[in-house]
Amino acid sequence: MPEHADEFAKSLGALALEFLRNPARREEWRDFYDLFHRVPPLPIGDGEWVVTRWPDVRATMGHISAELTALFPSTSIPEVNKLMLGMLPHESGSEHRRMRALTQPLFKEGRLSGLEPEIVRQVESLLYPAAFTEVGRDIVGTLGVRVPEILSCLLLDVAPEDRVAVGDWSRTLYRQMGRYDQSASETDAARGAYYGFRDYVLRRARMPSGPVYGGVGRELFSAWQGGQLDDDQLLSYFALFLLTGLDTITYAIANSVSFLGSSPQVFSRLRQSPDLSGVAFSEAMRLWGPIRLCVRHLQKEVPTPSCTIPKDALVFILIHAANRDPEFVADPDQVRWDRSGRESMAFGIGPHGCLGGALGMLVGRILFRSLCTRCTRIRVTPDPERASFIPSLPILGIEDVRLYAEPVG
Repeated sequence: MPEHADEFAKSLGALALEFLRNPARREEWRDFYDLFHRVPPLPIGDGEWVVTRWPDVRATMGHISAELTALFPSTSIPEVNKLMLGMLPHESGSEHRRMRALTQPLFKEGRLSGLEPEIVRQVESLLYPAAFTEVGRDIVGTLGVRVPEILSCLLLDVAPEDRVAVGDWSRTLYRQMGRYDQSASETDAARGAYYGFRDYVLRRARMPSGPVYGGVGRELFSAWQGGQLDDDQLLSYFALFLLTGLDTITYAIANSVSFLGSSPQVFSRLRQSPDLSGVAFSEAMRLWGPIRLCVRHLQKEVPTPSCTIPKDALVFILIHAANRDPEFVADPDQVRWDRSGRESMAFGIGPHGCLGGALGMLVGRILFRSLCTRCTRIRVTPDPERASFIPSLPILGIEDVRLYAEPVG
């Protein structure tokens, strides 16, 4: 019996490794989740573990010792690598808590309400009237690009005249993440973007206070002026808010529009009750949120309801699976209008949970409310069950979404 159990564990480990390594296998996520919802945290070799069940995911992500540490370079360009590895998620312990505390209060839902008029303007100008035409609206290439960029600029108090340059730098730098094979021209472009970005940030830090929108830029420059951040920390923290929403917000928008456009009963309910837009978007994120998994490096052993994961383990935490765990999430594949927000971990939880989760929810609520009040009917191609996803391991993103809508009146 122990021998059979050992062989079964090895076969499960092989399946998990295949899921992590092979994008084609990740297209078959339903079979994988249905099997692994019953599996406790599983060692898969070389100190790596996979965690899939809802209570184990919650326990692991919420533990203070579960850190996202810089175990490997982010890119082969030294200047850009230093910038990225200095970003907040790679900080640990008391330094992480200190730097996170500098801006965390700015991400409370009430503090973000001042950004709502500009977000509404951006969303509606990008959606309409294009969505009402025969060719519809490409969501990933329009809202998926412009909305994250404008959010970063608003949060960082970037003046309108600087936003095009800042957007160009952000896209160029972001494309270097995970790249080790850049051509000479790509390297030159990335270095140019880095030094342009660096000069801009340090110049603003030395200037009198400019316009304030989201207030994050103001807080960072105030911390730098007060000696709480050095030059490198200022640059990396500024880059954090410039870069990290470029895929999570992009695919939160794309995935949620795909979901709503292929869920006529949900859309019909929202047409009757637009105030439920936030609830509907929360459910869309639980089912199709942009974060497939998180990786954590355990600084201490972490007890979970199923077992204890040892110190120094590198843990792949499958949020997308946990959010559909039928043992702990009632009707996991259905929209529940009375569902507790605590059930979903779409934007992460714990010490390294997404600072911008409330901002993502604000964008989603605005987007869903606009669609249900401006449109009598919507449809999308493709629906999420038939969509092709980007090959990323951590990001769950539909490659292409096109929206077709009929206007009110």
